[in-house]
Amino acid sequence: MTLQDTECKLQVLVVEDDAHVAEAVQRSFLQHQIRVEHADTLSKARALLDGRKRFDALILDLNLPDGSGLDLAQRCRDRGLDVPIIMVTARDAIKDRIAGLQRGADDYLCKPFSVEELVARLGAVMRRIRPDAEHVLHYADVELDLMKREVRRGELRATLSVREMDLFAYYIKHAEQNMQKADILRDVWGGDDEHDENLLQVYTNYLRNKTEQGIKPRIIHTVRGFGYVLAAEPPMV
Repeated sequence: MTLQDTECKLQVLVVEDDAHVAEAVQRSFLQHQIRVEHADTLSKARALLDGRKRFDALILDLNLPDGSGLDLAQRCRDRGLDVPIIMVTARDAIKDRIAGLQRGADDYLCKPFSVEELVARLGAVMRRIRPDAEHVLHYADVELDLMKREVRRGELRATLSVREMDLFAYYIKHAEQNMQKADILRDVWGGDDEHDENLLQVYTNYLRNKTEQGIKPRIIHTVRGFGYVLAAEPPMV
C-alpha cells in the first residue's frame, strides 16, 4: 500500500503556530489530495479533536502560544485516542526526542524540514497502521496483531504504539537472526546515528516490558557488541 492508495481518504490535523510553516504543509498536503484542518493553538486543537470530525493523523508542533504540544499528545493517549502523531519541532536534543516519543508521538521530525519528507513520513506511518499484508505475525508463543497494534503472549495483552509495533514486527520477521543495530535502525526508522541507537535501546526495553511481564524465558536478547535477536532460547555466547 502506498500513500497514493490512502491519501485521498486522509484527514489530517496540523497544529502549528508558525503561519509560514503551516501554509507550506497545507499546500503540499493538498497537492497530495490530503484534507487538512489547521489549528494554531492548543485550545483550538483540543476543540477540533473533541468534535465529531475524525482525524487520520496529527502533525503537532511542540512550542505553541498556550502550552506544549507534549501535553496534547499525552492527552490523546490518556483518552485512548490512537491517532498517529508526528511531532515537528526545532528541538533536536536527544532528551526532547525521547520525551516526545514517550508522550505518545509515533515519529519526530526536526525543523527545518522538507515538506516532502513530512509527506513521506506520513505515508510510512499510514502504511504501518493500514497494512495490506498478513496482519497477525507469530513467533513461538507471541502474536502481534498489526491491525489492533496488540501483542499477545499467553494471558498477557499489551497495546503498542505505532513505533513499538514497527520495531517488534521487524524483530518477528527476522526471528532467530542476529540483527545488527545499524541494520535495524536503517530498515525500521531510516537512521543510524549514535542518538538513534539510544532510542533503539529505549524502545527495545519498552517491548521487553510489554512482552515479558512475569513470563519467562525472555524472547528479545541482547547480542553484546552487535545488536539484538528474537529467540525462544538465549543465544549462544
